[in-house]
Amino acid sequence: MNSDAFAIGKDLDLVRFAARFLKEKGAILETRGEITDAFLPQDLSCALNVEEYISLAPGTVNVSESKEYTLYTIQFQSPLLDKIASMAGSKPPFLKTALSFHYIKTQGFANLIQEQFEFFKSKPKITGTGEMKTRYILLTCKFLAQSDEQKEGLMDFSFNMDTGTLASGMLKMLPGIEKEYQVKDFGGYTKEEIRRIHELVNLYSPDILDGDLSEFRQSMNRRFKRDYSSLDAYYMALEKEMQESLLRTGISDRLIQEREAKIAMIPDELAAKKKDLLNKYSIRISITPVAALEVVTPCVKVFVTLVSGHRKKNIFMMYNPVTKQMDPMVCQSCGKSMFSLGLCKNMHLNCTTCLDHGCAFCQ
Repeated sequence: MNSDAFAIGKDLDLVRFAARFLKEKGAILETRGEITDAFLPQDLSCALNVEEYISLAPGTVNVSESKEYTLYTIQFQSPLLDKIASMAGSKPPFLKTALSFHYIKTQGFANLIQEQFEFFKSKPKITGTGEMKTRYILLTCKFLAQSDEQKEGLMDFSFNMDTGTLASGMLKMLPGIEKEYQVKDFGGYTKEEIRRIHELVNLYSPDILDGDLSEFRQSMNRRFKRDYSSLDAYYMALEKEMQESLLRTGISDRLIQEREAKIAMIPDELAAKKKDLLNKYSIRISITPVAALEVVTPCVKVFVTLVSGHRKKNIFMMYNPVTKQMDPMVCQSCGKSMFSLGLCKNMHLNCTTCLDHGCAFCQ
């Protein structure tokens, strides 16, 4: 393979990316071979700190080929490309799509519920079904874990906006389903809905990050324990040395007082060093949304009566035609999705953990 030809192709792709960005922001473009001339709106030229009339070209183009406007070469690590990439990624892309199905399951929900759910001291009885539409948000977030080192990556969430359940597996199943994207502005989400999404991300991200950051945490813990032990050993040796120095003959009273004062300060100094060490190896995690897709889809609402002894509680469950599974239920105590559930003495829906610890809703 010709490596130079490969590099030229990459540079052309970068120019096309930059040109698409400028056009989206209102620039007028004209192409002359490999060179793209652009007339930028004033606010865009100010934001990029360039002239209103500029030319873009791959890094392989001779600058002398463009004499009309200031020419900016677009290649990796070029200042203008870095500014464009930063602006392009400052606001996560937000799309909306509507799904359509030729067939949606209408029966067999009793078996599906029995397969997926585990009920404690209660039995489910289906009383009816109804087709409706519901909304999911498929959210991709970037996480950054910072300590003495740092680790970053991506994680995906699929939330039902109407119930708050975590509908795992939707992202993998979505490509094969007939859909229509909405390209016009559709208003986005309300402040309350955005607050709810933040709550759901904060609720579920620790469990997801436990797996992704397992090795990173172990590495930081090992280094913390190593440095902690070294610190203890160092100050123990220092104190021992200073104590032994007091036993020397001919040492003055003033020097003895100074050494004793320094020995008395060792515990506080050690505690301060240990606190610094803990701060150094503590892991701080930030989560930033990078892309969102709202999915509007038909679904089946399954009405269920839970029978516990002589008492009954009416609930509903959601059949998700994308995953072809029932969505999990939501615990009324901790708010997490669950497939193992039961009822407290006051008939609140709880996961098994909250049943063991006591219903928070009652408390």
